[in-house]
Amino acid sequence: TIVPRADLPGRIASVQPYGAFVDLGGGIQGLLHVSEMGWSRVSDPTAVVQAGDSVTVRVLGVDDDKGKISLGMKQLQSDPWDAVGRSYASGQRLPGTVTRILEFGAFIELQPGIEALAHLSTFPPSGKRDGWKDAVTVGATVAVEILAVDFEKRRIGVAVIEKDSAPALSIEAGARLTGIVERHERYGVFVFLGPGSTGLLPNEETDTAYGTDLKQLFPLGSEIEVVVLEVDPENHRIRLSRKAIREAAEKDDARAYSKQQDKGQESSFGSMADKLREALHPTDK
Repeated sequence: TIVPRADLPGRIASVQPYGAFVDLGGGIQGLLHVSEMGWSRVSDPTAVVQAGDSVTVRVLGVDDDKGKISLGMKQLQSDPWDAVGRSYASGQRLPGTVTRILEFGAFIELQPGIEALAHLSTFPPSGKRDGWKDAVTVGATVAVEILAVDFEKRRIGVAVIEKDSAPALSIEAGARLTGIVERHERYGVFVFLGPGSTGLLPNEETDTAYGTDLKQLFPLGSEIEVVVLEVDPENHRIRLSRKAIREAAEKDDARAYSKQQDKGQESSFGSMADKLREALHPTDK
């Protein structure tokens, strides 16, 4: 009986770029879509099945009105997410294989059936459109660092890193960091601080005169030193400043000058006391 969740024997009738048609007997065929062939991403159905192969499939759905039957094979295999448990955690570094490159990022397989997304925002700015794509190639093995894990939604966020590179610096208020100019907006400059961390340098914190061409002063892809003013993890916001660097330097100069003046006064007072003692108790010569 062909009903949902039934496991049935069949034979591959034909293979198409999008999947394979399975003969279930009695002139009835169902579609085994390429996405249902295995937990790992399948780009070529012929790498999994060939016409004439005997297979066992699970019925995923039956549409009597349209006369369509959806089938699956991966449902008969163990789900890799069930075996993962809690083996992945933020900060963990491991190798992966690039499987797809889309407009918003690259998918990287960490193990068969487990893919992670390296969002385009995790790549350092290059100063050119889609420059981040130069860092990844489909089929290449890359080193990644896990940024976030959501086991409920089966999502893992990663950043592609240089092998043996130093861990990312902790971003907290007061930290002085060097970032890379990512993009310009009318209200400020966005600065890439590290994988998954981009901060906003508001116009009023750039320490420039009104009307300054920030695009020219801070070109895309250039390095810029900033101080972290505020970190809002809940809203994923980081506020930066260059003005704070100058103000801190001015305070340091003022403190140094004050100390120098204090020392000068102490020396002056000492000289006056010596002269007074000499006047009151002249030394016989």
